Amino acid sequence: MSGIVKGEIVIATATDYGTGVRADYRGRTVHEWVREGEELEVTATGHKLFLNVRRAGGSGPVFRWRREHVKQVRQVGVAPEGAILPDDPRLMWLWEDASRLADRFGFCKEFDRLAEALGAPGREREFRIPMIDEDGIRITATVTARSRRLATQKIRDRITSSTPLAIGGADR
Repeated sequence: MSGIVKGEIVIATATDYGTGVRADYRGRTVHEWVREGEELEVTATGHKLFLNVRRAGGSGPVFRWRREHVKQVRQVGVAPEGAILPDDPRLMWLWEDASRLADRFGFCKEFDRLAEALGAPGREREFRIPMIDEDGIRITATVTARSRRLATQKIRDRITSSTPLAIGGADR
């Protein structure tokens, strides 16, 4: 288990109390009740027998949990070896249908957050991407894409192309 790193999500393999890293406002030790199977986010790994953790999602206080009471799991959004990647063209129909359902049922924000976390193509939407060049010129580009990463890549590709950029707006 020495391969556990800060920020990793692990699963509790025992039901027990964890000891709070910080005392409460009265100086008392705080205990956190953890059930087997709960996801914990590792916040520090420096101790030989314990990890500093908190509940996955960043909620609640940081507490000490025994290393022997966790197991490492595949991290969310990391495809297992040999799996079809989320942005594979063969899955595009699934993401398009999920996007349409998100629009239909009002789950757009949730869908966008999940797609971003999974590295999956999200809904087509506009992103405002701020840029600055080496001369200190600041520009904000509005780009339609399925993720912020793809929007940024579109801008980089466009700026490095040989075709000059047209300046639009009131200055024409």
